[in-house]
Amino acid sequence: LYELSEEPKRKEFLDDLFAFMQKRGTPVNRIPIMAKHVLDLYELFRLVVGKGGLVEVINKKLWREVTKGLNLPSSITSAAFTLRTQYV
Repeated sequence: LYELSEEPKRKEFLDDLFAFMQKRGTPVNRIPIMAKHVLDLYELFRLVVGKGGLVEVINKKLWREVTKGLNLPSSITSAAFTLRTQYV
């Protein structure tokens, strides 16, 4: 996940995310995969925040736009559920 891009805030975000998940007892032990592609958690976060946050994305049903932003195939029928689960 660190190597998907060299954006400076990526490392800080992922360090904070992994520390938080470890502290709450649910460490990230595997790289998340969706449609045989690595799910970029940093980009997922940026896209959701950019669309107004989780509540806004849920209420306005913007998961398809998030899916497009992540370059995931539009044929994934469970994309909204999977992305929401991974985000939460």
